[in-house]
Amino acid sequence: MSKQSNEDKQVFTTGEAAKICNVSQQTIIRCFDNGRLQGFKVPGSRFRRIPRAELLRFMHENNMETSRLGSACLQVLVIGLENDSVDIVIKTYSMGHKVNIAHANDAWSAGFVARECKPSLILIDPSIEGLDKRAIIASLSGKNGSAPKVISIKNNYQNGVNMQPHEADSKEVIKQAVQQLLTA
Repeated sequence: MSKQSNEDKQVFTTGEAAKICNVSQQTIIRCFDNGRLQGFKVPGSRFRRIPRAELLRFMHENNMETSRLGSACLQVLVIGLENDSVDIVIKTYSMGHKVNIAHANDAWSAGFVARECKPSLILIDPSIEGLDKRAIIASLSGKNGSAPKVISIKNNYQNGVNMQPHEADSKEVIKQAVQQLLTA
C-alpha cells in the first residue's frame, strides 16, 4: 500500500498536521481541544482528525507556509450548462491553480463522470431531469464526511452576457464558489 501524498490527502492526523505546520503534535492537539482548529474525533477513540480545508484555514489564519500541504487539483463537474462559457469563468477565477473540468449533459452520464473525477464542485442546470442535489451529495460523500459543493445555476450566462438580468448573475455565483473552494 503506497503512502498518500499531502497533495491528495483530504483528512490529516494530528501528527501529520504538526509536520505540515512545523509545530509539535501537542500544539496541534491543544489548538484542536480549545477550538482554534476544527475537526472530529474518531468514534470510539481519542484520536483526532483534521479536514484539509480546516487545516488550510488554520494555516492561513496563523500566517504559516502552506507549501507542505501541496496544492491539489480542483475538480469541477459541470452538468447541463454551456461548456465554453462556464469553463472560461472557472478558469478565469482559478488562475494559478490546477483545475480539471469535466462535463455531462444528463443525470446518467453525470453519475459516471462524478465517480471518476471525484469533484469538489458541481455546477448543475436545475432544468435537467432526474438530478437531485441531495442524492448527488449523499452518493459522492467520502468516508471522512467530505462532500462536494453542489450549486444549481440557471443557464442564463451565454457568450459573456447575462441573458436574464433580473436573475442572479451566474458568473458571480461561479466566481464565488470557485474562490471559496480555493481559499478553503
